[in-house]
Parts: sequence; C-alpha cells; structure tokens
Amino acid sequence: MLGLKFEEQSMTGRASRLSERLKKEKKILVVLDDIWAKLDLMEVGIPLGDEDQGCTILLTSRDLNVLKKDMDAKKSFPIGVLEHKEAWHFFKKIIGDGVESSDLLRIATEVAKKCGGLPIAIRTLATSLRNEPPFVWEDALRQLSKPSSSNFAGVPATIYSTIEWSYDRLQSEDHKQTFLLCSLLGHNVLLDLLLAFAMGLGLFHDVSTIKETRNKLLTVVSDLKASCLLLDGNTNLHFDMHDLISDVAMSIASKGKPVFVLRRKHDLNDWPDDETMKECDKILCGGISELPDQLNCPKLTVLSMGSKDPWMKIPTNFFKETKNLKVLILSGMNLASSISLLGSLRALCLINCVLGDIALVGELKNLEILNIINSDIEMLPKEIGQLTKLKVLDLRCCSKLRRIPPGVLCEFSRLEELYMDKSYEWGAGGHSSLQSSSSLAELNALSCLTALETHIPNAKIIPEDFSFEKLQRYIIFIGEASDWYWNGDWKWGWVREYSRTLKVNLQTSIRFLNNGVKVLLKKAENLYIDEMEDVEILLHESEVGNYFQQLKNLHIQNGEKVQYILKDSAGVQKIEFLQLESLTLQGLPNLIGFCSKKEGSTSISPQEIALFKQK
Repeated sequence: MLGLKFEEQSMTGRASRLSERLKKEKKILVVLDDIWAKLDLMEVGIPLGDEDQGCTILLTSRDLNVLKKDMDAKKSFPIGVLEHKEAWHFFKKIIGDGVESSDLLRIATEVAKKCGGLPIAIRTLATSLRNEPPFVWEDALRQLSKPSSSNFAGVPATIYSTIEWSYDRLQSEDHKQTFLLCSLLGHNVLLDLLLAFAMGLGLFHDVSTIKETRNKLLTVVSDLKASCLLLDGNTNLHFDMHDLISDVAMSIASKGKPVFVLRRKHDLNDWPDDETMKECDKILCGGISELPDQLNCPKLTVLSMGSKDPWMKIPTNFFKETKNLKVLILSGMNLASSISLLGSLRALCLINCVLGDIALVGELKNLEILNIINSDIEMLPKEIGQLTKLKVLDLRCCSKLRRIPPGVLCEFSRLEELYMDKSYEWGAGGHSSLQSSSSLAELNALSCLTALETHIPNAKIIPEDFSFEKLQRYIIFIGEASDWYWNGDWKWGWVREYSRTLKVNLQTSIRFLNNGVKVLLKKAENLYIDEMEDVEILLHESEVGNYFQQLKNLHIQNGEKVQYILKDSAGVQKIEFLQLESLTLQGLPNLIGFCSKKEGSTSISPQEIALFKQK
C-alpha cells in the first residue's frame, strides 16, 4: 500500500497529479486535510464510492461538520488530545529531563497542564520556557492562570492563552508584527511575498535596502521558527504556520485595527459592513466573484485580491478612496485606471492580470517593488522610467514581453534586483531605432544592482566592458532558450535554492568567453555547461585559476568530443571543488576521465586526484 499526505497548496494542480497516481496504484491511502472541501473530489479525479474498493481516502479536519457535510465522510474517528502522562513526557522531552530533579518540577507540571494536552501548544510553550530561570516560569504560570483575553471560535481558551503568552514574550516589536503578518498570508508562503509586504509597510525601521530588509526578515523568521510559531515550508524559499497558531495570531491582529481575511469563494454579502470597512487596515481575500464600484477604505494599507473568474474587471473608481494603500496584490484581474491615484503605494504585485494602460503605473512615484508576473504585457512603457525609487523589478513569466525602450532601465538608479522573463530580447546596443530594446550595457549604470535573473541568447551581445562583479545573487542562462523552463534537469524550485546559478551553452572553449562571464563562472554555486562544440578538454587549470571554490552543483552534458573535464597543468594552482555536493556528467560519449594526467606521467598519485571533499 502506498501512503500519501497532502496539505493546502495549489489544490487543483495537485489533484490532477493525484488522479494520475491513482490510476497506476492498486491500493492507495490518501490523507487530505479539510482544505479539499473546496473542491469536488470526483471532478478532479479522486475516485469515491463502492466501485473503487482499492482506494482509501482519509480526511482530516478540526471541525466534524466539515467532514460530515462538506466532505461526505462515512465514518468519523475523533482523535483526542494527549493524556496527562503523554503530555508531560512530550513537555519534558523539550525542556530536558533535568526538570524532574529541580525546584521547577511543581511549576513545570502546572504549566504543562495549561497546554490542555494539545501538542502544538506544548511544543510552543515548552520551547519558549526552555532554559529560563524560575521567576520566568512563575510569571508564565500566573499569566496562563488568568481567563483568556479572547473567546476565539474553534480555539480552546487554555490553548489561546499559551500561544498568546508565547507571542507576548517575543523579543521585539519587529518579531511580533512579522508573526501577525505571516498569519494573514495562508500556507506555504513565499518569503519573497513576505518581503514585499515588509518593504511596502515599512515593517523594519532600521533598514533601507532590499538586501538589509531580506537579511532582517530571514533573521526574524528564523527566530519565529525557533520559537515554534512558524514552520518550514516545502522549500527553503517558503515558510508555513500551524492552523491553530494562525487562528490565534489573526485574532490578536484584529484587536488593534480591523483585518478582513477570506480565502474561500465568496460574494459581497460576506464582506464587513460599511462602518467596519472605513476602519479596515488590511484586506486579503481570494475567490472574489464581484466587487463594489468603489472601495471606501480610507485607512487601508494592504489589499490582496484574487478573482474567482479569469480577469475580472475592476470598476473604474474602485481605488478612489484607498489613497493610503501601501501594498497592493492583484491576481487574475483587469486593471482599473484609478490605480494611478495610489500615490502612497510602495509595493505592487500584478499576477496573471490584464494590464491595459500599464503606463498609469508610472504615476506611482513612491513605488519600491513592482512585480508583474505571468501577465500579458508586451512592452514596458517609457513612463515606467518615472519610478526612480524602484528597488525591485520582477517581470518573470511574462512570455509576451519583447521590448523595454532604451534608456528606461537607466532611470532606476536605486534598483537592486531585476528579474526578467526568458522571452525578453536584449538589444545589441548603439541602436537608435524606435523598435530597439534596452541593452545589457544599460545595467552597468545600475550601481545598486546585486541580483539578476535573465536569459542572454548569445554571449556576443555582452559588451566587452560589462561587469557582473557586483552581483551577489543571480540566475543567468547564456544560449538558446528552448529548454529554459521545462527540460528535465532544470527544475526551478530547486535552482532558486542556490544564490548563484549559471547555465551556459558552451559553443567555444572557456578561454574565449567574455571576462564578465568568467566572473559568473568563478562565483557560481550551481553551474550547468551544455552543448559543447569542438571541445575536447573543458577546463584548463592555467585558464580558470582559483575558480569553483563556491561551487555546490556541477552539471555537464552534451559534448560529443569531450575527453576530459579538467586538464592538469604543472606549476599552476590546482583547481579544487571543496564545496561540491552534486556532480552530473551525461551525454559525453567520448569521456575518458574527469582529470587528464600530467604530460609524461604514467600514473596519478592519491594526492593528485583529491579534487573533492570526501562527502
């Protein structure tokens, strides 16, 4: 029997993959959480009913009504909380066995009882109290013995108190605000999305650049994970939060300024009344089926909306009374002209949107982050060059984008991060035609640029004096782009976990590459070398010197004539791959060995072949 567990994350896509798997397996156990109540399981191909005896569906939920009514479960098995002995064992395992022989035993036992036997509460509270002096334990017990400050539906008062206590003890206001913000964003959230919120809201007051903000954010997220208030996501680019902790955090967040979060399909009847909307600070809702003609929310700082229907049209005057907006995220929408009124906007994310007159975005003079993802844009208008405060420009997955007028990129003097789609065609430079595009040479004027993702179809268009030296993070592909996204060895979720990735279709010897490309080679953590023509020895020690010191993954493929990867040269500093974790060699039919012998040598000593660490 095969066991699978699924949690909330792109449900429709995962359901179709699950359906394919079900067709291949004779017996399968599928564990689904109650987020799947939003889908008709039969429609997406998950077999139900007596005729499908080989498949067992195990549904999990905190609400029995969801199982019985929404998911039509035939049998229900309640899973209770931990009994006292089990709960104490779990609590003691986290804080250490020494507690039983210390003066803390009585207090610790009482504190553990306050967790109500719920594992998430035990873990969160025990982690917070571990290695703390007795007076902290006594104060914790005093606070936990008070009546809960909230009667939040679905969360027992004792559990609410333990999580709220852990929140109150966070080391700074930055940690508290980040924690509350994380609770609004759902499950398995990209850290880059959290970064856009943090920058847009000015969450951290002691940072100014994107790099500083990202480092601060990663530090705070790491601290929250250490406190068991956040969880790891599917990759190191994501984070997650337990449902119970999220519920408590949203309740805490709503005590100050009203927050409206709705992730299921809904209509305007589910929205708060007009008076509440006037005070609302943040609105995050997906599955929208209709919109009001005007959003009367003068205090609103965050608005994130996703459409139930493709490219829902936003009414013309929709943004007229939301001029305090700092962060705007739209998914599957048709942009409204009133967006130009949002002069306070600092972060704008447009995902799968019909953009219309995108030149209006040029009016948003305070914009620092502009993400246009998977949208129908064909040309970035020259008016975008007015966004002189821009620090991040993300144009990934915009497959129709072909042109950025020359001179526009030069205007972004504060730009730190630039992410381009593989379809963008860099100009050759020096052209004055109205049809020409920005060239790579314009990036030389961006003195703050530290992150770049782009495709360069031919290394010859890289200017001789172009320098990649200042880049600290990059994903750059040099060569034909037919397999840029989808070939089997180029998996984006994995590639983006590296700080510096270079993929080169090497149609010449490395010695003839542009000096700028050699800089990328030298700093790369993840290196793909492909399509080598007329190359028998790929790397000569005399040419590449101390390259590859930071390389973690090396993938070399498709070299008909390649005999050796590395040529050993006497009297030259030896290349060492000390950080290498993965090596792939394929499509090299004439490969004799990784490293050639020195001239005149008939054998290779163990010392001479120690190119890699033992691991």
